Amino acid sequence: MMMTTETSGPWTEYIRAMDQALAQMNATAAVRAWRNAYAAALGMPGWRGLVEVATASLRIGTIPGFGKASEARARETYWTALFRARQQGSLNGVLDAAEAFGALGDRTMVEQCIRVAESLAALNGDPSGGERIRALAANLAERYLVAQRA
Repeated sequence: MMMTTETSGPWTEYIRAMDQALAQMNATAAVRAWRNAYAAALGMPGWRGLVEVATASLRIGTIPGFGKASEARARETYWTALFRARQQGSLNGVLDAAEAFGALGDRTMVEQCIRVAESLAALNGDPSGGERIRALAANLAERYLVAQRA
């Protein structure tokens, strides 16, 4: 999916600053930079920046004691990205959100994303959309959801 591809936006510099602060083990500066990145992404109309900022939040979780809070922030930000992608009719955005929730092991949200993606594909009359959605659903189930049971 596109989650691994970084786009450029007003949030990008803040994410770089966050990563530098993390490398220096400066939790305060990392969290501040992440908040700035989040505000910048939220201020833009699309969903891509929100996905990138949510993924960046998970890196803050490497700081001892920040794991749960960074995952909660990521989850909330992925949810906002999903909402925007759905509103914009972006199948790619919904599938990126599904991938992100899969990485978090959130089966309920993955299933929700798949339902939203199926609706969008039908609404948009996207003949290849259904196959892409089925392939992603199978891939996510294999990579994340089945692995959790092991």
